[in-house]
Amino acid sequence: MQDDNSSHDPFNWGYVIAALGVLLALPLMPIILSWFVFYL
Repeated sequence: MQDDNSSHDPFNWGYVIAALGVLLALPLMPIILSWFVFYL
């Protein structure tokens, strides 16, 4: 009855890439925000 669970896989590569991007961007957030404030 529950043979169609493979189509609703909770693991998604988009989530992994987003998590890696967030982990990379969080330490650089003051630099990114200071660039934004400087050029604005």
